[in-house]
Parts: sequence; structure tokens; C-alpha cells
Amino acid sequence: MFFDHLPENGFICGHRGARSIAPENTVLSMEKAKNCGAHCWETDVRTSSDGQLIIFHDENLERTTDIKTNKFFKDREKQQVDQFTAEELQQLGAGSWFLKDDPFGTVASGEVVPEEKEIIKSQKIPLLSEILEFTKKHSFPVNVEIKDLKTPAGDTAIVDKIMEMLRDTETMDLVLLSSFRHEYLHRAKEIDKNIGIGVLTAKKHPSNLNQYLHSMSADAYHPKQSSCDSLLLNNLRQAGFRVNIWTINDMTSAKKMLTAGAGVITDWPQRLTTGEQSHET
Repeated sequence: MFFDHLPENGFICGHRGARSIAPENTVLSMEKAKNCGAHCWETDVRTSSDGQLIIFHDENLERTTDIKTNKFFKDREKQQVDQFTAEELQQLGAGSWFLKDDPFGTVASGEVVPEEKEIIKSQKIPLLSEILEFTKKHSFPVNVEIKDLKTPAGDTAIVDKIMEMLRDTETMDLVLLSSFRHEYLHRAKEIDKNIGIGVLTAKKHPSNLNQYLHSMSADAYHPKQSSCDSLLLNNLRQAGFRVNIWTINDMTSAKKMLTAGAGVITDWPQRLTTGEQSHET
């Protein structure tokens, strides 16, 4: 399964790829995470209006696409991802915003070299099938966060679609599913007990955390950095759970947690690796 492809102790996971040096959740960001030596990467899956599985973080398209200026859609009243078909979503640009906004200051600092600007501009919103193809070809594990679609309780149809795709692409062992909506994870285990799942939380830990994780048949716990300390990490590790902490961008803290055996989800995977091309194409 997923963790069989990773070090037994600490590992480096690129958050939405290597999003400090490439537009998040794009093929380029995934490639950058792989080529800098990250052990795996994390991404987000939603559905389009026609039910396709697409890679995108936000509910709204405004922050990371050219929806406001795109000549085909600039007058579109609604800008929510689920109001667009997959074909329409792939007509949007998902890279130019990164050069304009420079969210991590890496364009100004020169870490994003001028020669890469055209390929950045060409980035599109990927389908889940595209990133799974890359995952399989390069044996590059991926943590897929299933975004909460805000559907009624019990509606876990997105999970069934994802699991079917994992089976069809033979990538089940390279994928860890995580979500803040825990019923999605429960459904995934119902379908196939061998799928790896990571329970995501933002602030408050579930009551009787160890018991809760056991009841979920969880493989990992994904707490926010501010809610995880060495005591929690050690207790969970001793109980047999992997702990993957999000999102650690301070390198001193990241190295400390890596040494303690945590998975570190970071926007700066290239700063935690030696730079060696350990996952060459």
C-alpha cells in the first residue's frame, strides 16, 4: 500500500505539488515535487458539473485561474468549480496567476527562472486520471484529499467514482485518500479495506483519538501543525498510526518533525531535500 513506497520514518510530501515554485495542483507542480526529491505529493479532487473528477483546491475559480479575463468565460455569472464541465475547466488557464501574484516571492527572487515562464503560463486544470497516469508511470505516490462537496450526509458518490478509477488505473497501492469529511474515508474502506486513508483535522482532535482512528481503520492521522506536538506524534506512532502534519513551511520545525518520524506536508519540498534528482523520469 501507499506507505510501503515511503521511508518508515519521516518523509517529505509536496503540498499541492511544489507550489512555492509552480502553480499549485498542476502537472508542472507535480513534476517539480518529484524532481526535487520529495517522497510523495498531496493534491485535491473535486467534481465538475458533468461529474468528472478534477484536480482543484478552492470551491471558486477566481484565485488560481484566468476566469476573470478568459474571453470565453469572463462574463460567466457563477465562478464555482461545480458550475463548469470538465471540458470547460480545461479551457481555463491555471498558470498565469502564479507569475502575476507571485504568492511565495519565488518569481521575484529568481527561484522561478525566466525560461520556465512560458510553461507556467500553459498550465491547465488536470483531471484525476492524468495525475494517476503520472503516478503509475513514475511510481510517485500521491495523497489525494477528497474535498467536501457539501452534499447531504450519506452522499459519498464521489468516493465510489475515485475508487473505481483507482482500480481501473491499478494505482490503489500508490494512493492515500484523506478528507476532512470522514464519512468519505469510511466509505472508501467499505469498498476496499486495502486502500490507505488519512484522517484530516484542522483544530480539535476527535475524542478518544486512538479509539476513533481504530474505528475508522485509519492508516494515518493528518493534524494541522499548530495542533500537533511531539507527545501526540509519539503516542500515535506507538499505536501504529503514521502521522502526516500539514502545512510545515518553517524548515527548522520541518526537520525536527522529520527526525521524530512524521510525514511533513510542505509548500517547500525543494528546501527539505538535497536537490538530487532521486526520482528521475
